[in-house]
Amino acid sequence: MQTQEEKTYSNCPNCNESLTNSFMKSKYMIAEFYTDYINLYNNTKSEAYCNKCAKLLVPQTNSLFYKEKASIEAKMAEIISSIPVVSIQSPIGWEFEVLEMVTGQSVTGTGVISEFTSVFTDLFGKQSNRYNSKLKSGEELCFAQLRKNALDIGGNAVIATDIDYAEVGGSKGMLMVCMAGTAIKLKNTEKLGTKRSEDILELAKLNDRINILSKFNLIDSKDFDYAYEYSNYIPQK
Repeated sequence: MQTQEEKTYSNCPNCNESLTNSFMKSKYMIAEFYTDYINLYNNTKSEAYCNKCAKLLVPQTNSLFYKEKASIEAKMAEIISSIPVVSIQSPIGWEFEVLEMVTGQSVTGTGVISEFTSVFTDLFGKQSNRYNSKLKSGEELCFAQLRKNALDIGGNAVIATDIDYAEVGGSKGMLMVCMAGTAIKLKNTEKLGTKRSEDILELAKLNDRINILSKFNLIDSKDFDYAYEYSNYIPQK
């Protein structure tokens, strides 16, 4: 089967108008990457589009793209904690396939004031809420990274997880949180309970879709006035 780049067009397959190339006006086929983007939501699924069609279709595609991507990201954020991240190496009763190591990193500024406050309150047996809050945020980001990385390689759990803390940046007061674990494919997810098992299945589907969407950036319809020209066409005489 020929790809779009291997075909030669004299008319746009979508609108059937002739392609032209002149000093005042140019009508050309857009690159296959942008055709794939438009076809995410265009029911006609044309094999190719001219720049005129693209200018009409891209704004609608952008709107649908943004809404779907935001919806998927919100849902994933809501249920991603269903993916277990544990420190033990072989949880009792789990049947799994080992995939590979996954990691997560987070760096945040603690600030001189935060450091001073932490030291001062510790003198009285207390803890600095601000300092602990930043630690907690760093941990949550690392957990999310481990889970997302596991999903990306077909995993649904992380075992043998280790967490480390370090201060970086010298006097700048930067705090680094690092996590590492082993991503696995848990075969008997029912061990986690019905709700978590269902969430994990849904997360796998959502992640597959978000990875497809992540290949595309929002495209401005103005691009097709002068950019991304695909030159494999036959100008009409």
